[in-house]
Amino acid sequence: MSRIVYSSTLKWMLFLFGLFLVALGSSMMITAQLGVSTWDVLHLGLKNKTPLSVGMIIVLLGLLLVAVKYSIDRITPQIGTLVNAICIGLFMNLILSSHILPSFHSFWLNTAWLVLGIFIIGMGAGLYVAVGYGAGPRDGLTLALAEKFNLSIRMMRTLMEATAFTLGWLLGGPVLFGTLLSLFLIGPFLQFWLFRFRRVIAAIDRTTENEREAG
Repeated sequence: MSRIVYSSTLKWMLFLFGLFLVALGSSMMITAQLGVSTWDVLHLGLKNKTPLSVGMIIVLLGLLLVAVKYSIDRITPQIGTLVNAICIGLFMNLILSSHILPSFHSFWLNTAWLVLGIFIIGMGAGLYVAVGYGAGPRDGLTLALAEKFNLSIRMMRTLMEATAFTLGWLLGGPVLFGTLLSLFLIGPFLQFWLFRFRRVIAAIDRTTENEREAG
């Protein structure tokens, strides 16, 4: 039993670390000041119009998306989905308010910092998805809306990204070449890390299953 508890605890730690990496990478993109991902365009646009911090906006919007998804399919969200909706925003507030991230005055250093941030987002997303403790709020809503309107998942996600981007841009969110860069790079980086982290999680699960069979 101790091994089973250890494996479960380890997976939760990896899940939370994955969320932290997503928050860290997103914060790096913000501090690079060369454009942010589509959803962060919306988050920062809303921040411009409200007294709320960007992290609190991410939390509230994430919980809203979870609620909308539940109203569509009536499937109770996994605990990991709620943790995802809350923790990324809290982690981003912690990182940004601590002022630990450097600020560069060179375009090329900021570009390198931006790409590193995108890479870390892909790593974090690959890790928390590999653990499998619940889809993120946007992922879950994408699946629910795609089924409701009989659209492909790719088309539905594209529509959601476009909507978030447009609303964020209209609200004054930062749209620069980094936003376009994130569209092309986050997917490949996520796929790269997801393949590797799934092997790690599979090894943890095999160890747990062997422990159960042994008694």
